[in-house]
Amino acid sequence: MASIPAETGQTDAQGTDRQEAEPRCAGPGCAKALPGRSSRAKYCSDACRAAAYRARTTAHAAPVTNALLRAHDLVAPLLAAGEQWQAAQEALRAQLTELSAGALAQVEAAEQAAEEARAAAAAAEQRATTVATTAATRIAAAEQARAQAETARDRAEEREQDAWRQVGEHQNARAHVEQLAADAADRQRQAEHDRDAARRRTAELTELHATATARIAVLEQQADDRQRELADLRRQLREQEDRTRRAEQERDQARGTAAAHAEEADRLRRSLAAEQQQREQAVTAAAVAEQARTAADQATIAAAAEAERLREELTDFSSALKIAQQQREEAITAAAVAQALLRKQQGAEPSGSADVADDRSEPAG
Repeated sequence: MASIPAETGQTDAQGTDRQEAEPRCAGPGCAKALPGRSSRAKYCSDACRAAAYRARTTAHAAPVTNALLRAHDLVAPLLAAGEQWQAAQEALRAQLTELSAGALAQVEAAEQAAEEARAAAAAAEQRATTVATTAATRIAAAEQARAQAETARDRAEEREQDAWRQVGEHQNARAHVEQLAADAADRQRQAEHDRDAARRRTAELTELHATATARIAVLEQQADDRQRELADLRRQLREQEDRTRRAEQERDQARGTAAAHAEEADRLRRSLAAEQQQREQAVTAAAVAEQARTAADQATIAAAAEAERLREELTDFSSALKIAQQQREEAITAAAVAQALLRKQQGAEPSGSADVADDRSEPAG
């Protein structure tokens, strides 16, 4: 490097043309030739290269500085708002913690009261369990909302740190910072929305606390009623035990009576067996009698039919007899009439009475 000035200081007839053809150092304030170096070399030394780098950095530092100042002006209100928002978040977190602790304490008290009342009434236990489950669900939702708010705050802080880091890294810091500011505004709106949701959750938890308090009062009243019912049940249980003891005594007495009854039952069973045998014999005799009765019925039916037939024949004979009797009476009447006529005629004609009597007596005979 020390020989370069000597070489560049030489002049001859062709020195001007050689200096114009040789490459020169591109460092600020340095016009040394670069003999023997690559065609792509721009600096004669590392000092010139560093000086050129500082010059370029100084040239580009002014826009970056201006952008950094403008970004700082834009971020300063955002940071102030973020601090206020963080303070509000801390206060909201403290209120939520206190509210959660109070609600949890109330829920634990309600659950304890429900556990005490559960022994007396299953329905009351179910309602208390439902209230406790609802309260736990609301508290979990509030905790989740608080966790989401904290996550949003952490994300906003990370965005801010990224914005500061990106401002020092490249020239597009302003666009990134504006984007981060928009994101932070969105996060802030989301945080405000979460805060409103947390307030609504707080109101719901307050209302739930009032409902749980009223329910606890009802449960305490029901527990008192169950205690009185339990006392009545205990008194009834003692009375039932007394009755049970008396029933056991009566049972012991009844066992002796039952033994006597068992002996009587055995005797009756034997009698029943004998009676059953007699009943079977009677059933057999009844079956035989039934067969005889059936035969008698059949004979009776046959006799009735025969009697009916004989009755019809007798009726026919009676009719024929009546007809014959009528004919006989008619014949007797005709004979009497004929005899009377005959006597009259015999008295009127003595000479020819015999012939006439014979002729007239033939039809009658």
